Amino acid sequence: MQQFTPNSSSKAMNREVFKVILMGLMVLDHLEYFISPYLADVFHILTRVVAVGFGYLVVEGLYYTHSRKDYLLRLGGFGGLMMLGNILMNLFVLRKQYAMSLIGDNIFLTLTLGALIICLWDNHQTDLKRKRFFKVLSIILLVLGCLPILEGSFVVIPVMFITQLTHQNVKKRNLWYLGLMILYIVVELPMALSAPTSNNWLGIFDSVAMNASDIFFIFLVPMLHFYNGKLGRYSTQMKYVFYLFYPLHLWIIHLIANFM
Repeated sequence: MQQFTPNSSSKAMNREVFKVILMGLMVLDHLEYFISPYLADVFHILTRVVAVGFGYLVVEGLYYTHSRKDYLLRLGGFGGLMMLGNILMNLFVLRKQYAMSLIGDNIFLTLTLGALIICLWDNHQTDLKRKRFFKVLSIILLVLGCLPILEGSFVVIPVMFITQLTHQNVKKRNLWYLGLMILYIVVELPMALSAPTSNNWLGIFDSVAMNASDIFFIFLVPMLHFYNGKLGRYSTQMKYVFYLFYPLHLWIIHLIANFM
């Protein structure tokens, strides 16, 4: 089978190192309760790569997995468990100002939808009518998925779809990522710059960080430049690390903030 990520450099980071870097950045993005607003802005910009990075890894995982059905069920199952955990935390532990969003604090749901779209598009059907039907359904879900309902879906879903279409052509992939970034600049930047608080440089910086940060997903491009797409030595042991780390680190941060 052809390698999903066309980069065989032995010096580049492997899949597990990539995951660890993304998880570290993820923590930075959720420290807003404990740091100054402007430092939180910096972290928010730098960490726009996290969700799309995991989206990339999910698309890659679908390419290699022995069972796409099991992969989807695993993502969706952890999404459901995290939603249940968020509900219980909100009901019995967290004060209102530290409550967690049921779907807004749950990247598993976004990744599940993105994975479903990929599976429907790349459906391996031999019957042409069924093949076209699944592709049309994929496009419908893609459009609906771009609505800002699920966490990061406005960015993650298009990035996952572009990744699927262009994964064996790095130049084409990066050009499509760049085009998507330009679209976000056109859509988000005017709104950020017209915000009432954008009356000085700090205000502009804060508004861009909070209202136009989607454009910074483009940091994924330099990260992928160093990614070789290979499994690491501890790939088996780390298979479920992200699935556990993501909800646990969010719950712990909200608990600490709640009781401070």
